[in-house]
Parts: sequence; C-alpha cells; structure tokens
Amino acid sequence: MKALSTEIRRVATPYGAMEYTLERKKVKNINLRVKESGEVYVSAPKRVPVGEIESFIISRSDNIRRAAEYYAERDMKKAQPSYENGSALMFLGRQLRLELMTDSREFIALWGMALEVHMKDTSDIQHAKELVEGWYERQCSDVFHDLIVKVHGKFLKYDVDLPQLKIRTMRSRWGSCNYTKGIITLNRRLIEAPRHCIEHVVTHEFCHFIHPNHSKDFYALLSAEFPDWKASKKELEKTVIL
Repeated sequence: MKALSTEIRRVATPYGAMEYTLERKKVKNINLRVKESGEVYVSAPKRVPVGEIESFIISRSDNIRRAAEYYAERDMKKAQPSYENGSALMFLGRQLRLELMTDSREFIALWGMALEVHMKDTSDIQHAKELVEGWYERQCSDVFHDLIVKVHGKFLKYDVDLPQLKIRTMRSRWGSCNYTKGIITLNRRLIEAPRHCIEHVVTHEFCHFIHPNHSKDFYALLSAEFPDWKASKKELEKTVIL
C-alpha cells in the first residue's frame, strides 16, 4: 500500500498540545496508534479533512495519554537499576530506597523500606552495585528454595521428586522446567515481584513435570494447584517488565 503523504502536526487537547504523525493512505477509516516510543501515529484517507482527524484525536486523547504513560512506566521498569544513594530498587513487590552508609565494615541491612549498604567508600558506585547484587543473589537462593520446597509438598501426590533449583537472568522467560533432568530454572528478576507471584511461577513449572506442554490438561492442573494464577500472572507482568 503506497503512502500518499506524511507530515508531523500538533493539536490542542484537554491534556495540552499533542504532536502526531499524519500519514495519508489508501485506507477506509481514520486509524490511530500509540507507538512504544510514545509517538502518536495516525493514518487517514486523503479525502478526510484535517479538522475531522484532529477531532478524532481529541476524542481519544485520554486513551492516548494513558497509553503513553503505560509505555513510559514500562520503560522505566525495564531500565537497569541505579546503585547511587537514594535510588529505588524492587524487592518482593516493595520499592526500597537504597542508602549508602559509610562504615568500617561492609554489610547490607534491610530496615523497613530502606536497603542500607554499609561500606568504606560510598562514592564507589561499582562496589555498591557488587554488594547489592550479591545480596540479591542470596535472597533469590533463600526465597526461591523455600518456595520450591513449599510447592513440592503439593506435588508429592503426583510422585514428583524435589527438583534441583537453578537461578539465572533470562530476557523473556520467568522460568523453565527440564522435566527429564528434574531441574527448575527461575529468573533472578522474580525476586522483585511479590512472593505469591513467584509461587505462581514455581507452581507453573512444577506442573510441567506432569504435563510437559501447555495443553488443556496442563492449565487444568495449574488451576487446581494455584487457582488465582491468572491474577498473579497479570500482577507479575505489571510489576516486573522483562
């Protein structure tokens, strides 16, 4: 389909001036899309007046604003965490404030909503990162292992052996199950999510020991062992963006 013309325009909306890209195409209707970058893209037939197009945009301005905010929030969650004093970090569904504290000893303490990093030189951000990531690794090991043991109790009736736990960072998966070798691998970033969301992923992977697929039988088993899995999955996807 050949484009007839493209131009960048601005229109006044209840939320302020909004810039959009207008492309004239051989289409029947006005089509509007908010790209992941936040850019507003509109395609319309050549015969439709600009005034009608902009009235259409204004009528959708609330949806456009919410879509742009969603993508901005998602990008922020996907960004690599900062390890400077005062930075925000996620842990088990809570947002923690990173506090770098000068101390002759080196240790990390979680006090309420503050993650205190005691270290000799608080200006050494790289070392602060190493200390925090080491703390996260220990938390992953403890929390994930506890949940593996907990969920395993539900699967004893299916004669499932306690699996080996592996932890690694994955770009597109929360977990995986090697049912032939008895291994469950969990994404390190799960530690940022609420505990019940992690338990849902663990249960999901345990179900693969019974059904190594995503068949109706698999989801029937998952629903039986974790009835609220759909809500937990939705919460997980909103809390931690891969």
